[in-house]
Amino acid sequence: MRTPYYESTIHKQIREKREDRKERIKGDLMLYGGDVLKSEEMKKAFEQTHHQWSTVGEHTFRVAFSSVMICYALRKLNIKVSIPAVVIGALCHDLGILGRSEKFSSAKECSREHPKDSVEVARGLVSEMPEKTEDIIERHMWPAGESEVPNSIEGVVVSVADKYSAVKDLVKGSEIKNTGVKNYLRSEKQKIVEKILPQEEKE
Repeated sequence: MRTPYYESTIHKQIREKREDRKERIKGDLMLYGGDVLKSEEMKKAFEQTHHQWSTVGEHTFRVAFSSVMICYALRKLNIKVSIPAVVIGALCHDLGILGRSEKFSSAKECSREHPKDSVEVARGLVSEMPEKTEDIIERHMWPAGESEVPNSIEGVVVSVADKYSAVKDLVKGSEIKNTGVKNYLRSEKQKIVEKILPQEEKE
């Protein structure tokens, strides 16, 4: 029979592994996506609502974290994936939505056109775009709407992470609506940024 000490030791090890993984993900995001993370576009992303209750910024971080986590799992299965391409693709995939109300006449047009705009934003932020990144961004809406199927495993990873995050955004929004708390996700901006950017980078 397992003792409480044994169980607490196992739980501690699990927590430590999770923390190690979070630190690895943060390291990958800064290493490969530092220019995007420190950009004015990313700052603006936290000021624009997305999926009704979230912001473009928070959604972007969720997609990036989930995408890299999936990459780690695939690598354990000896499936080769480009983490640099995934990081930049995930961080830039929705930046074309910024200024949505001025750029697009309808939600349908936004859904159809923002991936191309996101590619253009990414080109302006990243001097050397990893192979597959543009395809990741341009086709990240798959299987929704009129998007074509991604041409790479990396593209599928970001698309799956994007849909997973969108569902989480809507579920969180439902919780917020029921509790009557307004602008909750915007108030989380600083916490999210602090998870990624070192103090010296933010100053």
